[in-house]
Amino acid sequence: MLFEVVIILLIINMALFIHEMGHAIAAILRNKKAKAEVYMGSSSKEKKLELNLGRITSYLTIALSGFCRLANPEKLPSTTYKQRLIFLVGGPIASSLGFITLYFTSHFFSGTIGNIIINTAGANLFLFVTSLIPFNYPSFLGGLPSDGLQILNLIKENGKQRKEVS
Repeated sequence: MLFEVVIILLIINMALFIHEMGHAIAAILRNKKAKAEVYMGSSSKEKKLELNLGRITSYLTIALSGFCRLANPEKLPSTTYKQRLIFLVGGPIASSLGFITLYFTSHFFSGTIGNIIINTAGANLFLFVTSLIPFNYPSFLGGLPSDGLQILNLIKENGKQRKEVS
């Protein structure tokens, strides 16, 4: 029973990590000086495994939520509408690519490993779909707005700005 719980937590965390890395990659692609940080769970860096991947630093622990942010926004020019939109869709795109990759990979494995891979694929699909629904996560999952809600608000704000200009 304990083994199954640990495996489920690892599957959830792998899907969250893939999703947040999508945001991080989008963040660092906007500028050669940009650096991103991925946090699993809270924004605390204490008691977390630090993983450096080029300009992306991840702070890993077992968690049910994660988020990504720029590590050095003060050293970068203001974010454009297009850059912000790419950042927001980066996570769902990574989740969908994670699903596709893991789904097809699972066909090459059987037994426990195959089950873990196909379940991780399913977790990525679930994260892809749910992250695009516009809502606020409950407080035990961070309480932040979903990617879908942030995308919707960004599009609305851009529409308002365009109307004011014209």
